[in-house]
Amino acid sequence: MKRKEKEHLKADPFVHFFEQAFAFFKSNRRWIIMGAGAVALVALALVAFFLFRNLSSAGENKLYAEAFRIRTAGDMTVDQKIGKLQEMKFRKGISAAGWLFRAALQYEKGDLRKAEATLAEMPQSRLALINDEKHSLYAEILAAGGKTAEAEAVLNRMLSDKKTAMPLELALIQLAKVQMAGKRDAEAASTLKRIQSEYPNTPGAMEAQRLLAAIEGESPAAQ
Repeated sequence: MKRKEKEHLKADPFVHFFEQAFAFFKSNRRWIIMGAGAVALVALALVAFFLFRNLSSAGENKLYAEAFRIRTAGDMTVDQKIGKLQEMKFRKGISAAGWLFRAALQYEKGDLRKAEATLAEMPQSRLALINDEKHSLYAEILAAGGKTAEAEAVLNRMLSDKKTAMPLELALIQLAKVQMAGKRDAEAASTLKRIQSEYPNTPGAMEAQRLLAAIEGESPAAQ
C-alpha cells in the first residue's frame, strides 16, 4: 500500500472506530462466546451490523460512534457514561443503540427500575436488529428483577416472530437461563437441546453444551 494511502487510513475516523470495535471484541471474546448475556451482545451484534452493512446516514454513524466510544471508555465511571449518553439526542437509525447502551449501563449498576424506564422511553428504531436487542435486554432486566414469567413472555414472542433479526439461538440461551434460574432444569435442558439440534456449530451451541453439562452435573442421577 502506498504511503499516502496509509496516511489517509490513519486519518479516517471511521477506520479508527473500527479498530476500537475490533479491540473491544478481542478483549471480551471469551465472555461473549460463553454466553454472558444480552448486555455484552448489544455491543457485539451492533458492531457486526455496523461493519457489514452500508449505512447511508453519516450523522447517524457519527452519533453511534460517539455513543459506542462512551459505552466502552475505560477512563469514565458508569455514572459519567450514563450522564454523557443522557445528554445525546439519538435518532431512529443505528444511533438508537445509544438508548441500549444507557439502559445496559444502568442494569450493570443494579438500577433495574431506571434501566426498564430507559427502554420504555426508547422509540421504535428503523433497524429491526436494534429493536430485537431492546427486547432481549428488557427480558434480561425483567429476569434480574424476579419477573421471570414476563421475561419468558418477551423471549417467546421474539422466538415466534418471523421478523426477528437477532440470531434465535441467543434468545433461546436467554430463555434456558431463565428456566434454570427458576429451577426448571428439565425445561432448560429441552431448550438447550433445541439449540444443539437447530443451530449446530454456532457459539450458541457451544454455550448450550456448557449449560447442559452444568445441569447434568447437578442432577441427582449424575451424583
